Amino acid sequence: MAYPSLPRTIAGGLLVAAVAGALFSQDLGRYPLWDPDEARHAEVAREMAAAHGIRRLLLPTLDLAPYREKPAGYYWLVTLAYAGAGVGETQARMVSVAAALLSVLALYVYALPRAGIAAAIGAALVAATSAGWFALARYANLDMLFTACVTVGVLAGLAWLERPAARRPMLAPFVAAGLGTLVKGPLAGVLIGAPLVLAVLVTRPRPPWRALGLPRGLAVVLTIAALLYVPVGILDPSYLSGFAQTNLRRLGSESPHAAPVYYYLVWLPLLFLPWTLVAPPAVVRAARDPQRRALVLWAAVVPVILTVARGKLPTYALSALAPLALLVGPAVTGTWRRPAGGDDAWLRVVGWLSAGVLVVAAGSVLLLDLVLPVAPAGRVLLAAAALGWAVGLVVALRRARPGLVPAALLGASLTLYPLSVRLIAPAVGALYSDREAARLVATLGPVPVIAFGGHAHSLAFYLGTPPIETEDQELVRQLFAHDDPVFLVTGQSHFAAIEALLGTGAFLWHATARRHLYANRPPP
Repeated sequence: MAYPSLPRTIAGGLLVAAVAGALFSQDLGRYPLWDPDEARHAEVAREMAAAHGIRRLLLPTLDLAPYREKPAGYYWLVTLAYAGAGVGETQARMVSVAAALLSVLALYVYALPRAGIAAAIGAALVAATSAGWFALARYANLDMLFTACVTVGVLAGLAWLERPAARRPMLAPFVAAGLGTLVKGPLAGVLIGAPLVLAVLVTRPRPPWRALGLPRGLAVVLTIAALLYVPVGILDPSYLSGFAQTNLRRLGSESPHAAPVYYYLVWLPLLFLPWTLVAPPAVVRAARDPQRRALVLWAAVVPVILTVARGKLPTYALSALAPLALLVGPAVTGTWRRPAGGDDAWLRVVGWLSAGVLVVAAGSVLLLDLVLPVAPAGRVLLAAAALGWAVGLVVALRRARPGLVPAALLGASLTLYPLSVRLIAPAVGALYSDREAARLVATLGPVPVIAFGGHAHSLAFYLGTPPIETEDQELVRQLFAHDDPVFLVTGQSHFAAIEALLGTGAFLWHATARRHLYANRPPP
């Protein structure tokens, strides 16, 4: 292993930071928080920021009731963002931005002495432009911060295994596992420990187990975890039991996100797009290379572990994208620096397929107004960009330069992602957020607001206070019969029931395909 010169190393890191940072942070506050997940996590942090005392700092709440789904670690960081810059969408998303950028730079630093500066930049940008990584880097939930803990922990462990035999026991992976436990629970230790155990088994010469420093490392993990869970257990033992039940429930058939065993075989390739198309030859070569086999095992073990639980979500597997980026990044940069190579036949297939997908995407964008309110000029611009890159791919293939296909995919990602954020994300937010409803409610000052038949986390976030959640139709009827103003927000499955219940006493103030806002007086 050899590092490039310091100026080149710094220049490469600055390039990665600039490109990834711009991708992740562009227009963060342009569109509202999306219900249910983004708004829920942002509201938990808002309530923590508004509360006082050590109890509220350690025990998260949602709608001012105990929230036992997740530990407090992530919400501490969002609360700090609120304290520094105020409560808002940008601040709620900044923790994910920072975690994604840290992880991308960690991939760059890890790949630098092993594959060279071009390959390290490639690995970092492959991760940053993977669909799942890009989306979660801009999304206000725990997954990106948790992925950062796992990524840094595993990379630190793999780097430790490459050091000479006379080395101190590893420490950084255990610190990362402890911090990950504060973010999402004990799964952090599993997703860091399992890839490193497999790496130890395939490393030659294999380090003795006593060299790993397991007793000290486990003590570090437990000490870090105890900083949160011990005071929580003292303040509210029911929180620990509720949190444990939440995690154990995911293993059984009653999990709220139960999914079949093949779930991640479908979702992991989707999360890694567009690089899924380029990955197979690189992964096959790496599996035959003892120096990179641990990365292949890391990418494989994450979905295997997550498949054990019945409860599954695509974002749980995000950490598997880190080793895939390290495998695919060097292959991507290698292809466009040479005129021909052994993967050319595969890249031709990828190029034609990608061109076809971009043409279809361009046509779909032009019809987007059927489901989302995107301005015609925006649809035309996005479609033109997709068609432009499709033409670029076709030209490269017609000129017998399939090695340029990965470069075109990178260019298309760096072009289409920002345009989608600018043009499509606000339209999605208007459909999946109650921000506009909250603005209308606020015109009448502090008034009762009913969330009928479900949660209204974004409404609570933008109003700064939780609504009344109920399915009691008699209570709704009584409140709407008063002279004082009252609002009600509900989902599409309850539109007909509310209008039948209240009749002419319900005035529609705001409507989307998913949500209606009613009041007991007409809008101004």
